[in-house]
Amino acid sequence: MPKAHPPLGNTEFSLVHFTLRMREKTLLTPQMLLGMRNGLKKAARRLDAETDQGRLELIDPAIPFDPWSSQVRKKPAPPFAFIPPGLVSRELGPEEPMALAFCFWGRGIQQLPLFAGILRELGRQGLEKGVARFDLTGIDAEDATGSSTVIWREKEDFEAMAPPIIPVEWWLENLSLSGPRLTLRFHTPARLISQNKPLFQPGFAEIFPFMLRRVTSILKHYCDFGQEVDGRHLVELAAELTPVRHSLSWQDWKNVGGQGPGAVGGVVGDLEVEGAGLRELLWIIALGSLLNIGKGAAFGAGNYTLEAPAAVGALPR
Repeated sequence: MPKAHPPLGNTEFSLVHFTLRMREKTLLTPQMLLGMRNGLKKAARRLDAETDQGRLELIDPAIPFDPWSSQVRKKPAPPFAFIPPGLVSRELGPEEPMALAFCFWGRGIQQLPLFAGILRELGRQGLEKGVARFDLTGIDAEDATGSSTVIWREKEDFEAMAPPIIPVEWWLENLSLSGPRLTLRFHTPARLISQNKPLFQPGFAEIFPFMLRRVTSILKHYCDFGQEVDGRHLVELAAELTPVRHSLSWQDWKNVGGQGPGAVGGVVGDLEVEGAGLRELLWIIALGSLLNIGKGAAFGAGNYTLEAPAAVGALPR
């Protein structure tokens, strides 16, 4: 499928893998991982109380202050997205390693040392109320070819990290997708709210605007992306695609982040569409797979991968 996208300039990201070593026997659940936000905020507050370096604002950015603007200012998303691993509960033994992947964007890449410190502190307190404690033992990052590079090991200085940078244009031009048909596979609940109501069975036309806002807001806020995007035209193209298969269903995930039963829910499953308009929409859809969509996207909710019938496999990670 030939790619069509506006000039993306110096927009870039880093795909970073954190290696953890469990301190005790742990039943690690997908819900526990998706509930990391509260634990990361608590860890950031604790570290900021010792040396105030704005760690909390990295996890929970403040609304920008502009006394000259008449527009309502919205709180920006964090400059990263958690890319969750396989969605099965795993029992990990003491000293057993596991890896967590995060995608950092633009200026957010410079905040990687602060984030690593927060994650290490989270390991000391545990993922959930003292449970699932771990040590941070290594940090790797992928280069533009997909090869992994070691950027930190235990007892080294976080500030010395220099992660490889992946240019967005290069990544898009090297996607292994072809043909006028595409399958979106949602692995974690995508909680999409429209007019203050959740979408329980959204079609692609309802889902695409969430991708568009997520991608363009991150690129503009953290990557200085100044190119005008004709959002109305893209939304119209999305509405013209033909649905081929729809198996999205609503699921409630229990006890995520200590918020109580049924507090987090969203759609999971497959959505397959086809049409000539995919050529213009692909860059948004593809980048959305590195950012997740909907409520809690930065912390792993609304994660999806892409597949095309004529492709060898899914999008590279």
